[in-house]
Amino acid sequence: MKCGMIFLGLILSFSNLVLGQQKDSISQTLDPVIVSGNKLNQLRSEAPIAISILSPKIIEATKASRIDFLLNKVSGVYMPTIGGEQHMMSIRQPISLKGLYLYLEDGLPIRTSGLFSSNALIEINTSNIHSIEVIKGPASALYGAEAIGGVINVLSEKPTIKKSSISSFINSTGLKKIEFKYVLPTPKGGWNINASWTDQKNGVLDFSDFNKKALSIRKDFIFNSKWSGYQTLQYINFYTQMTGSVDSINFANKDFSSLQSFTYRKIDLIRWRQNLEYTLGKQSKIVANIMYRGNTMGQNPAYLIGSTNNPTKFRGQINSNRFDALVLDIQSQQTIHQLNAKIILGAYSDITKQKLQASFIDIYKDLSLNKFTSYSLKNPDSIITNYATNIYNKAMYLNWIGKIGSGFNYNASLRYDHFEYQYNNALKFGTPSSNNVFTNWSPKIGFTYNKQNIGGYLNYSHGFVPPQITEIYNAIRVPFLLPQSFVNYEIGGWMKFKKLQAEISVYQVNGTNEIISVRQPDGVNLNQNTGATKHYGVEYKIVYSMNSFLELTINATNAIHEYQKTILKGVDISGKRMNAAPAFWGNTQLQFNWSNHLNSSIEWQHQSSYFMDEINETKYPGFNVLNLRTNYTINKHGFWLHVLNASNVFYSTMATRNFSVKGNAAYSYYIGEPRSIVIGWKYDLF
Repeated sequence: MKCGMIFLGLILSFSNLVLGQQKDSISQTLDPVIVSGNKLNQLRSEAPIAISILSPKIIEATKASRIDFLLNKVSGVYMPTIGGEQHMMSIRQPISLKGLYLYLEDGLPIRTSGLFSSNALIEINTSNIHSIEVIKGPASALYGAEAIGGVINVLSEKPTIKKSSISSFINSTGLKKIEFKYVLPTPKGGWNINASWTDQKNGVLDFSDFNKKALSIRKDFIFNSKWSGYQTLQYINFYTQMTGSVDSINFANKDFSSLQSFTYRKIDLIRWRQNLEYTLGKQSKIVANIMYRGNTMGQNPAYLIGSTNNPTKFRGQINSNRFDALVLDIQSQQTIHQLNAKIILGAYSDITKQKLQASFIDIYKDLSLNKFTSYSLKNPDSIITNYATNIYNKAMYLNWIGKIGSGFNYNASLRYDHFEYQYNNALKFGTPSSNNVFTNWSPKIGFTYNKQNIGGYLNYSHGFVPPQITEIYNAIRVPFLLPQSFVNYEIGGWMKFKKLQAEISVYQVNGTNEIISVRQPDGVNLNQNTGATKHYGVEYKIVYSMNSFLELTINATNAIHEYQKTILKGVDISGKRMNAAPAFWGNTQLQFNWSNHLNSSIEWQHQSSYFMDEINETKYPGFNVLNLRTNYTINKHGFWLHVLNASNVFYSTMATRNFSVKGNAAYSYYIGEPRSIVIGWKYDLF
């Protein structure tokens, strides 16, 4: 905190020199146009949901090297980094790797439902982000499966204005990035090309190198007054060393070394999309999207390393997961002036072919170095898994939006999803080949009231998660599983005055049919729908513009997450707090707008303590992190100096203690990044 006070003092002492100049606030107003809430452009004040928007100005001022630096600014969102761009997520749920979040790019999922990846946001080109919309709470009525804790919709750059540039930055912990952007708008559309290269070498954390290459190409076109659309191509190539977590001894000793020397994660993917829009007039239009996804993820995962009776020999695996998907989304939007309403009727289809192969490996440890030094395929029976799955998701959805008198609006949605998994095991052992079908109806209804500068909303929504492929096909027999179900009750409001803006949401989410592993009478562990949870809290945002120079923004959440009717490893944990579930998370920022060319900010992040285990015996104390940012532009050049974790706090982004009925529980800490100094430069080409 001492660094922050010194920095603040220097800023305040300089403020009188620039107060008379013109300034621009970077805060996001409460009534922007959003596209996520109902799959169409709509005023935020008419959407009965908790939605936060990271505007282009916020993104430009943050100049984030990773997407978590942006999302952690949103009330109710905590995205912990676990090395490189690998991450977990927490939105109205505890911190976890669970498939409770839906990640979209321009309104379409970037992955197939049933193949959730906790690291899905690696698959976004962070240099191509125009803005981000975050829906908090279940949104399955429009977007389908996995939209439980929240939906993150990344909106990409469009070729609307000519702003080609080249930029680069380096930091003091070995990270460097180069970006190139070419934008060519034309009267009939235009081109946007964005390429980036990111590289981390010899960081403070041992065995944490990574490399990412990303390319985004977008072509917009207008045929005539009725036909328009765009094409996009996304390519991501990512490789990272997988450090993993550390135990309690290494964490207490502030030991940045790693046990690993060969674990990795690599991703190679391409997404192609064709969008077409046909306008029938002012009252109706049809929008169609066709998408192809090709995605390969290979791993030698640190989290699957297990011990044997020999202290120098361990077991692990290498695996490769490939899927190819063809997606079709068609919707018709019709305005009915007689009813003062708008109807959206849509159909969605996702056909995915997936293949997973995994092999046992023997891992050797050098006890003198305390490091895993090599591995070899386990002979002669090295294959663990070899299967292919055809995944079919067909859905229809209806969204009805209307007005009830002056200032009142209503919004009702209903979606039906039909999933079919056709599983084919190529091995003679393991889960037998089978077909499984899951269906679900997801309703949502909400009301808003907005009059001048004050408004509010009510919302009831339902979300669901079908069993993931790895949950249903990882045993010696196929379990009978239902989709996990979540029901959300929510009330919120907003107000906007000359200097003060505020938003608040109060919610309760009840989860049922949650999937946990249960030991059967014959000694076999099978996944079953026996878990239940309750999540309730309040999220709030306050923006106070003290004057044209100084602005205060507070984003925070207070929440409680509890187990309900849950038995874990034979122990009833009903009524216990869920592990990795902080009761408070907040992000507070002071923004100093020195002039049109110079701004600075002080950002303070605070996380409260939480239980590390399900039986509530061990706590992690939480942390405080301070980030300092200064940006300066002159002519076509832009420069920035950022000091992240300025007070050099040693902390864990996520800490757990595995519950064991035998008493030999293991501790796990993901180490947060120490202080880093970032220096960047950007040049506008034309």
